[in-house]
Amino acid sequence: MLEIAKQAAKVAGEYLQGRFLEQLVPDEELHNDVKLPEDKESERRIIEVIHGHFPTHTIFSEEVGMVSREEEYLWIVDPLDGTNNYFIGFPYFSVSIALQHKGELVLGVVYNPVAGQMFWAEKGKGAYLNGKRLSVNDRTDLTRAVGTYIRGRNTVTKEQELDFTKPFMINTKRLLRNVAPALDWCLLANGWLDYVVMQRSGIMDVAAGIVIAQEAGATITDWKGSAYQHEPFTQEGFRSLLASNGHLHETIRGLIEE
Repeated sequence: MLEIAKQAAKVAGEYLQGRFLEQLVPDEELHNDVKLPEDKESERRIIEVIHGHFPTHTIFSEEVGMVSREEEYLWIVDPLDGTNNYFIGFPYFSVSIALQHKGELVLGVVYNPVAGQMFWAEKGKGAYLNGKRLSVNDRTDLTRAVGTYIRGRNTVTKEQELDFTKPFMINTKRLLRNVAPALDWCLLANGWLDYVVMQRSGIMDVAAGIVIAQEAGATITDWKGSAYQHEPFTQEGFRSLLASNGHLHETIRGLIEE
């Protein structure tokens, strides 16, 4: 199943990369989002690969919603993680595919075609980038820490975002707003980022990244400090999480003002 997920991500990623330098025409532009035909075509290619090998598996994807089959296996697909980046020619986007088995996340694949980065992980078997084992870093100095902020679509106002992120911008070296959440979690897994703070975001956008970060040794909790527990996927589910290299976790959690 991991190899099929990687295959599906690569097929979709190669298509997206081929379209990346074109002048894209959106189906719809919204206040905080954009809808592209490339989203739908990437999704179609992913579903075609997965159902070609596993026709009885259920798939949830951003554009078509739930394609219900057997409930034991559920593929959670974001066919274009970072659609707004892709639309404006910013090369920070990915294809994100996770698999839930009997309510547990068991594998994740995140493919960044522009950089040729294939991240993947299976539960209990470690996380990898192009075959190299991943591990979070060991940074302990908060003033040198670089993190990223993820928020859900239409769940947080811009005013709330400004208020919430201010302590992180002041007390850490840098807080990024990359708007490609699955890829952000992979940067944490490889030690490039020190923390990820997520505010009321859907699990679909980050499921694959969470598996990869967990397998790379990241500490993941809710904002109160309770260890992250995956809840069986629902379309309406939103979570607020903090992930880090572990050494900085409690210090960074102290910056959260709900």
